[in-house]
Amino acid sequence: MDYFQKVTEKQAEMADLYERMDTDRNLLYLKKYILKDSKNQAVPDIVNVTLNKPAIFAGNIITALGATSQQSIVQSNNPKIDTHYIEEFHNALLNAANYRLRKMGQASLNSFADTQLCIRGRAARRVLVRMKDGKLVSDITSWDARYTTYERGDNGLKWGGYSTTRSKDLIFAEYGIEVPNKKAKVLDVWDTEINEVWIDEKKEWEEPHNYGECPIVLEVVPLGYGNILMDDQRLVYEGESIFFLVRDIIPELNRLVSILQTLNMKAIKVAMQFKNKEGKTAVPPDYDEATASGSMTSVDLEGGIFPITYGDAQRSAQMVYQMMEKAMQEGSVTSTDLGNLQFPLSAVALVEIGEGRDQVYLPRLQGKALLNQDTIDMATRQLLKIGGKVKLGTPGRERVFDTEKLEGEYETTYKYFVKSPKTDIARMSVAKASEAYYDTETILSDVLQVEDPKGIMRKRYYYMAEKIDPNILRHRIIMSMLDMAENGDDNAAMQAQIMTLGMGMSLEQVKRGEIPEPPKSEESPKPMLPLLGEGQDIRGMRPGKRAVEEQMTPQEAS
Repeated sequence: MDYFQKVTEKQAEMADLYERMDTDRNLLYLKKYILKDSKNQAVPDIVNVTLNKPAIFAGNIITALGATSQQSIVQSNNPKIDTHYIEEFHNALLNAANYRLRKMGQASLNSFADTQLCIRGRAARRVLVRMKDGKLVSDITSWDARYTTYERGDNGLKWGGYSTTRSKDLIFAEYGIEVPNKKAKVLDVWDTEINEVWIDEKKEWEEPHNYGECPIVLEVVPLGYGNILMDDQRLVYEGESIFFLVRDIIPELNRLVSILQTLNMKAIKVAMQFKNKEGKTAVPPDYDEATASGSMTSVDLEGGIFPITYGDAQRSAQMVYQMMEKAMQEGSVTSTDLGNLQFPLSAVALVEIGEGRDQVYLPRLQGKALLNQDTIDMATRQLLKIGGKVKLGTPGRERVFDTEKLEGEYETTYKYFVKSPKTDIARMSVAKASEAYYDTETILSDVLQVEDPKGIMRKRYYYMAEKIDPNILRHRIIMSMLDMAENGDDNAAMQAQIMTLGMGMSLEQVKRGEIPEPPKSEESPKPMLPLLGEGQDIRGMRPGKRAVEEQMTPQEAS
């Protein structure tokens, strides 16, 4: 199959989508705005202004995505599968891939994907877990979706290609191919059986592989209607970027501000008319001399120098600016999100603002979760083909994994949690007011929206134990002292010994978790006084005894 021709056809098919991506890239890079007329020609003598709003918007969203808390979850109906072991393998695999990328001077997998999902509306990766010189290589490489072409099949991609322009040295380092020029266009194509490399439209490399599938994963942001409304040219509306709602507003804001700034400039150096008897053939006086501060110019009675007025555009411009600014904030981030407000907000207001902001994040986070899930699933399948025991991880934290423990049926999912101190504090205020109506677990999951409500409940009960039972507190203190003693703190060892002696126990007994018996009292317990006397006793005294005492003299009674 002529993959160069296939890629060329796909690029033509996706031309409108690429144009949208290029527009979004220009917004991100703050490409200088040029005011143009209805014929798309640059208007002369204009003070062109480029606002920084799109870069601020993108920077905040991409940074917030990078600051999310990632949670890997492996679930299986088979109780014999060690899901914790598999989670540790997944983390080691991704850490090794990121370490390799960092050494090559490239962005980490998640940071690259965050920007791709925000600006391109999709993200792609090439996944190659392979052995090289007896060592396992976690070769997971990010591809820019703008230059990625592909064709989908029933079980994933049929093929995927990556078109880039690379330097002569990079081409030789990766493929061992010499090129005559300093740069060349490279097309790297993978299908379910072979890998081809085209350089400057010529196939220079072809090699089979044994992965059994196209080793490319691609995820599109679930925002947009191109895959739902099946119109012509629908690709441009699929996988929208974060500029989805403000793509056309930003140029209009730049246009308005440029016009106003131009009017301000003309107000400072206003155009003048020189009325005289000779008419337009007369030579006007020098502009700077006639308009300088404190200048005096002689004119005819019927002539003079007069400024040309352009009308007052401030009122209408202000109304238009307010409308555009509102539309901009509704489709991007507000002053509250950026922390620019000069007045406090209530807890409920902060929670509502946080939920509105999450609508920008959620489609990106969903795409990121599915991309990582597909990546780790494909990498695991490739590793199982290798088999045996493999060493994986970063230097100093490498670990040997047994591939047999990775076999079986299980599902891997990723969850992301957006954290904001302001929103968290606001939710805590709402949670305090909810204690009269909801149980603790409901408050943790629905009000505070924590990552692991059951886990926090367990920890809460765990630390509550030392408040209820002083023996648990003593045991934890002694064990902490022993940990400090192992690190060379002699005072901690001595204090642990003193505390155990005070409990009447040895260190070995404390380590085993033995509970000291409560001290026995030497005195026999005193019987409780009866609430009523025996028989006809009155005030706890028998009548006969009372009568005898009444007959005794005071001296005898004493």
